[in-house]
Amino acid sequence: MARWLALLPILAFSTVAAAANGIDLNVNDKAVRVTGELQLRRDIVFDASIYHHDDRGDVFGVGIHATGAATGGPNPLRAGLGARLFRIDADVGARDSGTALPLGGFMNYRIPGYDRFSVGGSMYYSPDVLSFSDVRKYWEYNAWAAYDVFRAGQVYLGVRGIKADFEDSPEVTFDTGAHVGLRLKF
Repeated sequence: MARWLALLPILAFSTVAAAANGIDLNVNDKAVRVTGELQLRRDIVFDASIYHHDDRGDVFGVGIHATGAATGGPNPLRAGLGARLFRIDADVGARDSGTALPLGGFMNYRIPGYDRFSVGGSMYYSPDVLSFSDVRKYWEYNAWAAYDVFRAGQVYLGVRGIKADFEDSPEVTFDTGAHVGLRLKF
């Protein structure tokens, strides 16, 4: 059963990539993340992602979120709350993989008067009770500032942190730093 649970994020990424409503690609010197997003309903979003770091390892994930306007007005704060399932394979030792189910969410704010500019962020945390196999904790944060080149295409600068605690290995920092990205909506 644990083997199938570990393969779920990889299989889901393949499915979402084939039917995606949007793609997010971001990179820095050592890491790349690709995320596919599928709008199931107006207020439910499913996503799948692959993160690869040259030296630290890989994180495969799927998530589902309820989304909506967190404020009123013409430029509302958009937000989403939900959960993600991650398969984490670190390159630090013999026992350095597992699964985590972090809870969290995201928000995005379009700046009034500057409709092409937006800022946003996300945060997810999985304590020991929601972490399995050799993973003891997982946490991730992201923040970004974006510019809409055209309605369906956006470029952005961001910062992120991705860390995992393992049972027999030290805490692994997958990423803490800046990245550049591109988002496309279909």
